[in-house]
Amino acid sequence: MTKFFSTVAVCCVCMSVLLLGACKKKPDEVETKEGMLGRLLHNVPSYLYKSRTYTVTASGITSPTEGVGYTWKADYFAPASSDAQSYTFRTPDEVGAYTVSLSASHVDYYDVPTSQVVTVIDSLFFNSLTGVVEGTNAITDPRDGAVYHTRAYGDLEWFVHNLDWGGAGNAYGKVEALSTPFGRLYSWNEAVSGMAGAETPGVAATGLGQGPQGVCPPGWSIPTNEDWVDLATVVNGGVPLSFFDNWDGVADPLCAYAKLNEDHVWPYSPRNNKSNTAAWNGLPGGNGENNGNHFRNLGSYGFWLSSSEADAENGYYRYINYDLNRFPYHHTDKNSFGASVRCVRMISR
Repeated sequence: MTKFFSTVAVCCVCMSVLLLGACKKKPDEVETKEGMLGRLLHNVPSYLYKSRTYTVTASGITSPTEGVGYTWKADYFAPASSDAQSYTFRTPDEVGAYTVSLSASHVDYYDVPTSQVVTVIDSLFFNSLTGVVEGTNAITDPRDGAVYHTRAYGDLEWFVHNLDWGGAGNAYGKVEALSTPFGRLYSWNEAVSGMAGAETPGVAATGLGQGPQGVCPPGWSIPTNEDWVDLATVVNGGVPLSFFDNWDGVADPLCAYAKLNEDHVWPYSPRNNKSNTAAWNGLPGGNGENNGNHFRNLGSYGFWLSSSEADAENGYYRYINYDLNRFPYHHTDKNSFGASVRCVRMISR
């Protein structure tokens, strides 16, 4: 009997070894995964307002077409994660930089991750920026309730920050939160006519305080060449300047070396200290091109429109570069180029 059980035990061990060997996969039978096709995309803006609710959506994966799962993660957002293709969240109450992560997954494919740093800012101009100076007066735009600070220079009262009326134009990069610090960018035709659409014709103007209302609030106008000269003469210590000069020395007192959250919006330059002694709060809002479909120069140039025209096809504007203490003029076609707008009105004497 002892011999029998020993034989059986040996046979059982042998059978176990054989079975284990049969279950082991050969190298060419190892399970593999494929890569998903397409590129994982999302529509998360690079700038968002604090304490606001947004909905963003993942897209871009073309294969597989079914069974793809999406996972969002964003610390300090509410909720901080979501397993869905669309993600609805509320931004934090504190401004700052936050990371939004997204991944696409499928049981038969490798995961695809992506992420974006989002800057959360305040929705009010003087709360979003430090280093800017409030005006001596303020007005409310009856069209949308926006508040603009103003200040008197010479014979005119000027906005001391850029217009942000949404009835025309675009925020830089079509990122709406950027319109708070930098205003919107309007083509010459849009600014002068007050209507959206690059083909909307605008009627040029000349004369001090004689610009059209255009995109400005009622009672205010798009500055003419003469309006710009009036401003520059004041900043130049009362010495008259021609519109067609480069206005050397005028940029520094008109520009604010401001910070958005904790980051300077202008690069440092010893040639343009951006002292803002005129309290005009000039900022580098960049420009639009190709009828609002392309944007550039944010952080390095500011551009501001005149309602006067160079010829039938082109309107004037002035611009400031971060590295030069001058405020030269140029002209551009009336349809495709987008620039900032400051509104003015005559001072009652």
